[in-house]
Amino acid sequence: MFTVADARRYAVDLFMQSTILKTQPRSSLTLDADVLLQHFLNKPRAWLFAHDDTDISPIREVFYAAAERRCTGLPIAYITGEKDFWGLPFHVSPDVLIPKPDTELLVERSLTVIREKTAALRQDQTLFILDPCTGSGCVAISILHTLEAEGIRNLCCIAADISPAALAIARRNAQQLLSAETQRRLHIIEGDMHALPETITRFEESLQLGTTPFPKGADRTSSPPLSAEYLRFDLIAANPPYVPSALTQELLKDGRNEPALALDGGSDGLDFIRILTNNTRTVLNRNGVLLSEVGEYHAQAARRLFETAGFSDIRIHQDLAGQDRLIEGVYDDTKS
Repeated sequence: MFTVADARRYAVDLFMQSTILKTQPRSSLTLDADVLLQHFLNKPRAWLFAHDDTDISPIREVFYAAAERRCTGLPIAYITGEKDFWGLPFHVSPDVLIPKPDTELLVERSLTVIREKTAALRQDQTLFILDPCTGSGCVAISILHTLEAEGIRNLCCIAADISPAALAIARRNAQQLLSAETQRRLHIIEGDMHALPETITRFEESLQLGTTPFPKGADRTSSPPLSAEYLRFDLIAANPPYVPSALTQELLKDGRNEPALALDGGSDGLDFIRILTNNTRTVLNRNGVLLSEVGEYHAQAARRLFETAGFSDIRIHQDLAGQDRLIEGVYDDTKS
């Protein structure tokens, strides 16, 4: 017999022997054990507390294996293949960053900007949004899922990433979390942030040639009208790699196995924020808004990049811990 209590005790004891995990508080290790049990039993945590002596022998071996993987530092989300973000269950793997609670601030502020801008549009106008480092798709999909419930439909979102593996996960999440109608407003494309204008140009050309990668099963004729002359963005909502290179390597020593490609922002962590701010003339509409997640350690330096590029109304938003986490600027082409 192998009970819920046995499983919790086994896992916590194992975690406390792990070189990587043993410094964490026991409450955190117990939570890890419970999340694994919830996953394999498909039960809420409250059920575990109420069924401490229930026999769960059928999952013993897979639970043991999962607990051992956790001891290597592999995050729980990669073991279960799922992470909640914005109230939605996103599929994840080591090909993408695990969505973090701090990034919900980017979604929240994006929604505020979109609501303000769509309220000023004519019925025949479309708002264009770019998520240039989409990864799992959590930012773009969360935005679209929320706006669908609010009845805001006059928009089109392009989500790009350099990693084909990440794009496959983003497409899977879109198919699972968005209605078919809303999927038609999302275009997931491969693109390199190092060559942002060229990426947009290639997408413009694909639109003109009729080869746009529409979601599987989507009705092309129902998608928002797109062409090169329209393809400038009213909002860029970016969660780019912004961790300094040296810190990236240090962070990855704990076995988290997240892709360095999605973390490493160069020597000072600002490489990709420079790309975003330096290309405003070619990718943003007048009065378009750039939102970018940043590290608390270089938010002020990022602000100066926004200022140099001609942004106005620059604001830094804090996360729930009070750390500088999101920078916002309005592109004013009269300053160019």
